[in-house]
Amino acid sequence: MVVTGTRPLFRPEAVEAQRQQWLGRVQLARPLALGWITAGVVCTAIAIGAFLSLAHYTRKATVSGVLAPDRGLIRLVPADAGTVVERRVAVGQNVQAGQTLFTLALARQLLADPVQSQVRHSLDERRSSLAAAVQSQQSLERTRLAALDRRLEALAIELGRLDAEAALQQQRIGLAQQAQARLQQLQADHFISAAQVQTKSEELLGLEAAAQSLARQKAALQRDRAEIEGERRALPLVTGSTVGGIERDLAQADREAAEQDADRHLLVRAPQAGTVASVLADVGQSVSPASALATIVPAGAQLQAQLYAPGSAVGFVQAGQSVRMRYEAFPYQKYGQQRGHVLDVSRVPLGAAELAALALPAAGGSGEPLFLITVALDRPAETMPLAAGMRLQADVVLERRRLVEWLFEPLLGLRRRL
Repeated sequence: MVVTGTRPLFRPEAVEAQRQQWLGRVQLARPLALGWITAGVVCTAIAIGAFLSLAHYTRKATVSGVLAPDRGLIRLVPADAGTVVERRVAVGQNVQAGQTLFTLALARQLLADPVQSQVRHSLDERRSSLAAAVQSQQSLERTRLAALDRRLEALAIELGRLDAEAALQQQRIGLAQQAQARLQQLQADHFISAAQVQTKSEELLGLEAAAQSLARQKAALQRDRAEIEGERRALPLVTGSTVGGIERDLAQADREAAEQDADRHLLVRAPQAGTVASVLADVGQSVSPASALATIVPAGAQLQAQLYAPGSAVGFVQAGQSVRMRYEAFPYQKYGQQRGHVLDVSRVPLGAAELAALALPAAGGSGEPLFLITVALDRPAETMPLAAGMRLQADVVLERRRLVEWLFEPLLGLRRRL
């Protein structure tokens, strides 16, 4: 607007007409919700940035494995081919070292028939001779005991007679002492000579010497009786020791005879104490050294997991890392996952023979070698009766990285390559 003096350039009516347009005045209005949306977007961006900076991504490897005792499994293998004729063990039974578990009838005899007959005949004669020796020793013991009893009875009679004779001797000595006293009184009164008194004294000394001889005889008889009584007490012990040696020889002969019987049985015993984990043979089944009869978990063994991981998954596995396991026999949806930690990792892959015995696919069928990872169970669940040989799946934690590192890993890798 150009003002000339005090008069306006445009008429007031024109100016008023410009103000009163039919579309109305233009007004700019910002809704209140737009501020909240803007604040929400900013907060979300900050939260995403903090999450990417602070959150971590854990890389895991899923591998398969089995439960096994830390002391290994004992496989009972027969020494020769044969047929099971007796089974004395069941699954879950506790056995002791040396306990007989199976009896086998061998399919072939180890000796020719003539030689085996001679051996059996020799063993029969030896057993008969040893049995006769036992009876002879027992009869000799009874005879010697009867003889010792008779000697003791004779000594008792002789001691009684000596006691009676000693009593009579004491009476004679008493009478002689009285007679000597009277003679000494008569000698004092000068009625007899000293020679008569001396003669009586000599007679008294003779009686006392005879009494001492009887006492020595009694002492000798008492010593004889003590020796005979000691011999009588020791005789059963000596005889028992002799008979025990003969009976041990007889037991050895019986055992050898049992091993040489016509059926040629073979006893399979437990090599050490433990619990039977599985029984693989039953009565009537033919077995060979290539097949196991049963497996035993050694006493005191603890279950651990043996995982078989491909080479691409063991590079970051170290002792102490956490492991989560899922047992095939117990669905994890109901029983959950069980925790464990890595004990050690093998440095060489398993051989072809070991993989064939485990019946595990090599790295999912790709032919990649497998490494053994030993895992300790942190706390076995009481609701799950775990047993050796159960299959499981496990997640092994390999590494932890922040999400931002994972997102920008291609760029970081490119920078390292350049």
